Amino acid sequence: FSRAWCVGELAEARRMRMPQALRLRSGDDLKDNESKLRGLKVEGMKASRPEDVEEILAKIPDKTAFNVALQELIFDDGNGLLAAWRERDAERQMCCIGRIMRWEAVGGDAIWRNWSGF
Repeated sequence: FSRAWCVGELAEARRMRMPQALRLRSGDDLKDNESKLRGLKVEGMKASRPEDVEEILAKIPDKTAFNVALQELIFDDGNGLLAAWRERDAERQMCCIGRIMRWEAVGGDAIWRNWSGF
């Protein structure tokens, strides 16, 4: 989220109403980085070439409004990227629980003999 082109592309995709999703390795990643995400401002973005940052910033007339929209894109409870991720994470957790229940149903200790660390 700190790369200028990535943030610009996220914002453009949202403007075009393209479906977006966020993938994180774990809930801990989110907890560890949430304060950084909440502090994101387009003016603080980085790029390999300084002129890329200048070009991107030049295309954003109202940086304050852009930053508000960026926070909405990430954190909006209804359709923000994190809301979608949390829904998927819960779905994945339910799948794991379902697997455990099926193993339990076929024979108590079968799950431990076949544990794959899901």
